[in-house]
Amino acid sequence: MSTVALHHKYRPQTLAELVGQPYIKTALTNAVKHLQIAPAYLLTGSRGTGKTSTARIFAKSLNCLNTKKPTDQPCGICQSCRSIESSNSLDVSEIDAASHNGVDDARALIERCTLAPVVGRYRIFILDESHQLTTQSQNALLKCIEEPPPHVVFILCTTEQHKVLPTIISRCQVLNFRTLSVQAIVQHLRIVADAESITINDSALSAIARLSDGGLRDALQLLGQVRLLDTAITAHHVMEMAGGVTETELMAIFQAISTNNTFNLLQVARELVDSGKTPKLILANLLQTYRDLLIIKSAPQSQALLTGCLSHTQLTALAKHWNFDTLNLSLAELQKAESYLRSAVNAAVWLEVCLLNLMPGLLPVAATKTVNKPMYDKGHSGKLLPTFGVYTTNKVTAKPVDDQGDDRKLLPTVAANSSNLAQIWQQVLDTAKPSSHKLLSHAKLVKLQDDKAILEVTPVYRQKFEGNKQAIAKMLQRATQSPKPITVLIKTANYGNHGG
Repeated sequence: MSTVALHHKYRPQTLAELVGQPYIKTALTNAVKHLQIAPAYLLTGSRGTGKTSTARIFAKSLNCLNTKKPTDQPCGICQSCRSIESSNSLDVSEIDAASHNGVDDARALIERCTLAPVVGRYRIFILDESHQLTTQSQNALLKCIEEPPPHVVFILCTTEQHKVLPTIISRCQVLNFRTLSVQAIVQHLRIVADAESITINDSALSAIARLSDGGLRDALQLLGQVRLLDTAITAHHVMEMAGGVTETELMAIFQAISTNNTFNLLQVARELVDSGKTPKLILANLLQTYRDLLIIKSAPQSQALLTGCLSHTQLTALAKHWNFDTLNLSLAELQKAESYLRSAVNAAVWLEVCLLNLMPGLLPVAATKTVNKPMYDKGHSGKLLPTFGVYTTNKVTAKPVDDQGDDRKLLPTVAANSSNLAQIWQQVLDTAKPSSHKLLSHAKLVKLQDDKAILEVTPVYRQKFEGNKQAIAKMLQRATQSPKPITVLIKTANYGNHGG
C-alpha cells in the first residue's frame, strides 16, 4: 500500500486529465496552442475542484523545456516540470496569501517581477487563497497585475471571489471551477479504486461522491480512509466512517413514522444521538430523504435525481405510505425544527419533538383538498358570521393506499365552530415576535365579522392595544388570509356586548 495520499498520487499532470471541468480544459489548451497567454488569471470555485492543480499544470505547460514553445502536453520529466511538481522551481513561486497578505509582501512580490526567468520562458506567481490579501496589498498589486513585464504571469486561486477587489477581477481572466457531479466523481473513484485494488461496490462509491459535496479531493480522502478497513467496502461502511446516518437507521425511523410507533421512533432517535450522531446531521438526512420521496411521488423513474442514501427500491416502498401533501407538510415541520435547533439548549429534545410531529396523526394541517373561502361561526348575537380560514372538502376519513399513491389517511381538519376564533388568535400569537407576544397574550379574539374584528383585552392594557391596532390588524389579515384589510376594535373585559 502506497504511503502517498490518493489525492496527491492521482493529481492530474496535464490539462487533458482534468476531471469535470471541460470548458476550462478547452480554454487553457487553446490559449497555450495559440500562444494567447493573459498576464493574469483568477481561478475561483469550491474546495477540491482542481484550482491549484490547474495552476501548476498551466505553469508546466508554459515552461516545459522539451519543446521550443509552450505546449498543452508538458513532458513531466524535464528539469522545469519536475521542479514545479516538487514546488522547488526558481521560476514558479507558489505563495500562500493567507500568511503573506501584507503591503510589504506585495512590494516584495513586485520587486521579484522585474527579475528574468532562470530556466523557463515565464516567471509565474501562483497566489493561493488570494482573497486573504488585505485591501491595501491588493491595491498595491493592482498596477503590476494590469501591466506586468512580458515574461510574468499571475495566477490567483480563491474559494471566495467576492472578497477579491472588483478592480483586481476586472484585470484577470476569470475561470469558474464548478463543483463536480456525482457521476463524474464516481467514474474517477472507480478508476482509482481499480488501480489501487480496493474492493468497493458502486453504492459505496455513490455514497462517497454525495458526502464529498462536489469536491474530488474530499472524495479521494474518504476513499483513502475506507480502504483502511481492509474489507469489501459497502455504503454502510462509508456512512459509518464519515459519521453519517446509515440506511438501516434511516429505514428504522421511517418505518416507525409510517406505522405510528412512538416508542420505536423515540428509541431509534435516542440510539442515534447516543452513538454520536448530532441532531443537525440526523435532520439533514431526514430532509434529504423526504426530498427523495417527493421526487419518487412526482417522477417515479427519475433515479438520477435521488441524492439520499436510500435506494430507489426502498424509497418506492416507503412512498406508498404517504400522499404528496403529507410529504410537503413533513418538509415544513423539518424546516421549523431546523430553525429551532440553531438556538436550542437541548437539541436532542427538539429532535424528538420534530420526529413526533412527523407522525401522520400529529401533522398540523389536513392533507385534503383545500380552498380559500369563508367559514361561518356563531357570534354573540347567534347569527352565522364569516371567519376567514381553510375550508376542507372532505370529512376525516381513512382508506387504504394503493400503488398509485392514493391517500391512506386524511389528516384531521380544522373544526368549523366557535373554536376557530381561538385558533386564529393562537396563530397570531405563534407568528408574533417575542417582544409582542407578551402583550398579545392579554387579549382574546371574541368576534370576526366580514372585515371587522373585536378584541377583548385586560383593562390595564387597553391603551397599549389602541396604539397598536394597525399592526394587530395586519397580523390578523395574514392569519385569516383575508383579501381585505381588517379593522380592529378594542373592548375591555367588563364592557357590554357592544363595547369597543
